[in-house]
Amino acid sequence: MMYPRLKLARNLLTADGVIFISIDDNELFNLKKLCDEIFGEENFVTTLSWRRRKTQANLAKNFAPVHDYILVYAKNLNSIKLNKVPYSEEFIKKTFKNPDNDPRGPYQTGPLARPANSSNREYELELPNGRKISAKWSCSQETFNKYVSENRLVIPRGGEGMPRIKIFLSELEGQIPNTWLDNIATNDEGSKEIENIFGSNAFFSFPKPTNLIKYLLNIGSNEDSIILDFFSGSATTAHATMQLNSEDNGNRKFIMVQLFELTDKKSEAYKAGYKNICEIGKERIRRAGDKILEESDNKDLDIGFKVFKLDSSNLEKWDPDYDNLEQTLLTNKENIKSDRTELDLIYEIMLKYGIDLTLPIEKLNNIYSIGYGALLICLEDNITKEIAEEIIKLKSDDISRIVFKESGFKSDADKTNIKETLRINNIDEFITI
Repeated sequence: MMYPRLKLARNLLTADGVIFISIDDNELFNLKKLCDEIFGEENFVTTLSWRRRKTQANLAKNFAPVHDYILVYAKNLNSIKLNKVPYSEEFIKKTFKNPDNDPRGPYQTGPLARPANSSNREYELELPNGRKISAKWSCSQETFNKYVSENRLVIPRGGEGMPRIKIFLSELEGQIPNTWLDNIATNDEGSKEIENIFGSNAFFSFPKPTNLIKYLLNIGSNEDSIILDFFSGSATTAHATMQLNSEDNGNRKFIMVQLFELTDKKSEAYKAGYKNICEIGKERIRRAGDKILEESDNKDLDIGFKVFKLDSSNLEKWDPDYDNLEQTLLTNKENIKSDRTELDLIYEIMLKYGIDLTLPIEKLNNIYSIGYGALLICLEDNITKEIAEEIIKLKSDDISRIVFKESGFKSDADKTNIKETLRINNIDEFITI
């Protein structure tokens, strides 16, 4: 089950995309081999160790498991640009000082001289007090003088030490993330989040905490990224994405994928009306979104989502009876399955066109307008040439395409007249299904 999903994930990743895969030590080795085959050994980024428990139960035979692993792979290692993480308050307090009350705020200092075995050229620099020092420097005399004029130079021991440069906290992006994820979040926190949302933590076992997912999103995504979770479960990733958007005014989108897994009839989730895992995830997104919006300063925050289920095409497959072709043609005059709605067919058309499924869909008279006229769909019967004028009013300036049912025209003459009228008005994409 993992191989096809990971293969598809690799194909869907953008050129600078990155994937995080959580696993315990039972399957770590097998998963690593699988990912090396699919993504390529050269695109392995690292293995993160996540401490998922702060305490340990002395029930294990030899060692108490308190951590899981997160494998990180890129589609192309040379293309990814991972973000830095903010410094911790403890680190800032310990590392950055402001003894001279510099208006630019707290800073640490770094050496200007390089080690003797470095490739830098050795030359002499003159300090502001006239003292001259020969060393391998990271800057020229001109740049050194610029540091002096900008009050970026620190010379310890009353001007007798080696010169150092001020590195201001306000000018730093953060620090490179490391592979030990301690004090990020625990499974207990994930269970408490479920309890806060549903009133019980018995609905889902071992849910990932949102702070862990937010941490990974901060590293591997940008404010307009699309986040895909192939094992949605309780929809922690959707929750974390909405929360992060609220915090940094981002516009990340999420896609959650979950197999239709039934809940145990004896479980609390089943008794509460959640017959499958998907229902738990959908309800969590609704409740979490409402709570995030209520607490957010951004009242325009997008917490909406759409739900789709994998199904067969809405169009009947052409399977003629060669012994009775005339009857087959009559029977298949209407090729849309009888148990499907118009919206079912509209979303299939959008998928086949590669149109974003989150675009707004509006029905105006007998015509569906998708993306404010980027695509127009008419699924009515007995269409006459008069509909062409309505279509012309609705079309977008950027894209002009229209889809009809093949059986929807009142006559062949109406179809021809509609097509010609639309062509004259720059609507060349005339498709029938």
